[in-house]
Amino acid sequence: RRQGGTAGSALAILLGALALALFGCGGASNEPPPPPPGAIPAGQAIGSASITGRVVFRGAPPPRRPLTMSGEAACRRAGPEALSEDVIVNADGTMRNVYVHIVSGLGTRVFAPPRAPAEMDQERCLFVPHVLAAQTGQVIVFKNSDTAVHNVRAIARANPTFNVSMSGQGRSLRRYFPKAEVVRIKCDIHAWMGASIAVDDSPFHAITGDGGAFSLTGLPAGTYVVEAWHETLGTTRQTVSLADGGRGALEFSFGR
Repeated sequence: RRQGGTAGSALAILLGALALALFGCGGASNEPPPPPPGAIPAGQAIGSASITGRVVFRGAPPPRRPLTMSGEAACRRAGPEALSEDVIVNADGTMRNVYVHIVSGLGTRVFAPPRAPAEMDQERCLFVPHVLAAQTGQVIVFKNSDTAVHNVRAIARANPTFNVSMSGQGRSLRRYFPKAEVVRIKCDIHAWMGASIAVDDSPFHAITGDGGAFSLTGLPAGTYVVEAWHETLGTTRQTVSLADGGRGALEFSFGR
């Protein structure tokens, strides 16, 4: 009897581990609830004002470090070597991967998330994009385009966390975050693989790319506090007041 019980316990542990590998852990749900009544539909402008600008780096930009991937055969590259993505300064001195968003001025408005999901891929043993913008309640599709086995681990404070195996090429995963915050994303199998998802309550957010540029359009008249966030350099804020149809221009700067 004791032997049978031991075998049964071992089988239960094995099945539990298999379920964890297949479906992940944590309190996250795959599909969000519908937006609350009265939520402003996705894509609907609520005004005619806008805020545009750019983010620049002051001083000598830090060199990007080579990422050593030789320990994983599926990650080895025939082309240019992979470089660190924590600080990327464009040739014109502007910055990539800065999350710019409104932190004050929108009042109690509630915005429905876009129906189209946001996407984050695991490609050539990196998360692509390195910083992704999404809205609360918006589905995020994680993909694995590599032959290597990865995982997706979400590190959050306000949102449910999860850790799901991405067991090979073609594997995908659907998740969403109900609270606004920057969620860290990791692959535990490959220590260099990291990314961030900037989850915002409103559609008025952007991630800078070429030229360090951002644009927040369709705003009503008002006074807004705008924040620029960078994963290693911190945050900086500015205040701008807009009339109907007004155009606000901001420049944020970071440096070491």
